[in-house]
Amino acid sequence: LGLEVFEKKPFLQRVVKTYKRVKKDSALLLSACSHLLYNEELMASLAESGFDAMLTDPFLPCGPIVALRLALPVVFFLNSLPCGLDFQGTRCPSPPSYVPRVLSLNSDHMTFLQRVKNMLILVSEGFLCNVVYSPY
Repeated sequence: LGLEVFEKKPFLQRVVKTYKRVKKDSALLLSACSHLLYNEELMASLAESGFDAMLTDPFLPCGPIVALRLALPVVFFLNSLPCGLDFQGTRCPSPPSYVPRVLSLNSDHMTFLQRVKNMLILVSEGFLCNVVYSPY
């Protein structure tokens, strides 16, 4: 996905290609998670190991789901949660007219066009988050 940012294709074509790629990758990750959760032998071995907590990246929900199944507390090692869940969880305001989105590369002093770009990124994040996380 990172290299596709630099492609010189029309915007709508890039959006469709990114959507298809995210959907495909998401299905692959969901399949891997399902195989892990339904591997009774491995899950039983993990449960018997007596872990105190689980370190996981919150970007993909498989880690927290495994932790829930093993009744372990979760420690996230990412500076923000995906889809703005950190802002929702803390009820911290994040107006897109002032607070730049992570992938926008904008500062907090944005021009009008940068604010529009910021808003488009915010809207597309919600859409892509729905594509990635709804199967879970």
